[in-house]
Amino acid sequence: MCELLGMNFNEPISPTFTFRGFTKRGDFNPDGWGIALYPNGGLAVQIIKEPVNAYTSRLANYIINTSGNFTSKIYISHVRQKSRGESVYRNTHPFSRELNGRDYCFAHNGTLTGSYKYDLLLGMFNPIGETDSEYVFCHIMEFVKNRIINRSWDQSSFSLLYEKFREINAYGKFNCLFSDGEHLFCYHDKCGYNGLHYVRRVAPFTKVKLADEDFEIDLKEEKKPEQAGYIVATRPLTNENWIGFARGQFVVFKDGKIIYNKYPIGETELRILKAIRTTPHKVSIEYLSSFMNLPYSTVVEYIKNLRDNGYIKQDSTDMVDPLDKNANYYTVKERRDEIDSIIKNF
Repeated sequence: MCELLGMNFNEPISPTFTFRGFTKRGDFNPDGWGIALYPNGGLAVQIIKEPVNAYTSRLANYIINTSGNFTSKIYISHVRQKSRGESVYRNTHPFSRELNGRDYCFAHNGTLTGSYKYDLLLGMFNPIGETDSEYVFCHIMEFVKNRIINRSWDQSSFSLLYEKFREINAYGKFNCLFSDGEHLFCYHDKCGYNGLHYVRRVAPFTKVKLADEDFEIDLKEEKKPEQAGYIVATRPLTNENWIGFARGQFVVFKDGKIIYNKYPIGETELRILKAIRTTPHKVSIEYLSSFMNLPYSTVVEYIKNLRDNGYIKQDSTDMVDPLDKNANYYTVKERRDEIDSIIKNF
C-alpha cells in the first residue's frame, strides 16, 4: 500500500534516525524505495532510489550509517508496494522534474482510477514509467507552469494547489508529498486512506524510541538547541506525540514552520464541530443556534454537511427528524482523534 515520509526543518539535518525507522516499513512495501533531498540549501534535488526492499538494501543502510554525508532542510521518501507498473527504477518514487531553474519532486500513496488520463491533461511534462503517480505528477507540473510559476507562492497560490489536489483526489486514493526545494506540500486523502501524521521536533529534546524497532536515541545529544521542524509520515515512526491529518487536509511547511493549513470544511462548520466536541453531553440544533448566535436554517445546513461527512451522528434515542430543532448530535467516536486534531489547530 506504500508509505510516505517527509521532513522540513529550519536548517539542514541528517535523516539517519528517522530514515532508519522508515526503512523498516520496506518489509511490507518491498517493491522499491527512494529518498529525495536538496543538498546545500539549493534548488537542485538529489534522488537516491532502487526497485528493491528498503529494509534489505545496502544503499539504504549506507544512508542510515553515514550521517554527515546527507543533509538537507527538506526530505521526501517513499517505500513502494506496487499497484500499477512493474518493479523497476523508472516506476520508483520519488519523481522529479525541472521548471524555471528549480527541481520539483513528488511521491504519492494511493491508486487513481477511471478517466483520470483523459481528464487530467499533460503538456510539456510526460511520464517515463507506467505509474499513475508519475502521470499525475506531470499533470501537477503542467498546472504549476500555467497557473503558479509567474506568481510567488502565497495564500492564494497555496489555495489553487489545494483545489488541484482535491480535483485529483476525485479519481481515487491520493496522499502526496510535493516540494519545490523551499516548501514541503502535504495532502491527505479525502476519505482518510492509509493515514497521514505529523510531529513537531523542537527543543527541549528528549529520548525518542522507534515504533518498529527496539532502538532509542537521545535527541538532546544529536541536535542543536535551535533546530526545529516537522516530520510527516503515513504512520507514526516513534513514540512521540504524532498528530493525524484530517481527511482532505493540506499543509504547507517552510523553514520548519507551518505556513498554510487548509481543512475541507469551512470556518463556521469548524466552530459548530468544536462546540459539539467540547460539550460534555449531546447537543441539540436549537442549542447550537442559540449558543453560536446563528439562524436555525444556517445551523441545519452545516449539521447536514458534518453528518454527511461522517463527523457527527444523531442520538439514537431521538424521536424527532434529523433536522428538527430538538434533534441531538454528538461526534462519531471513531473520528474523535481526527476531530481533536482539527479543532486544536483552529
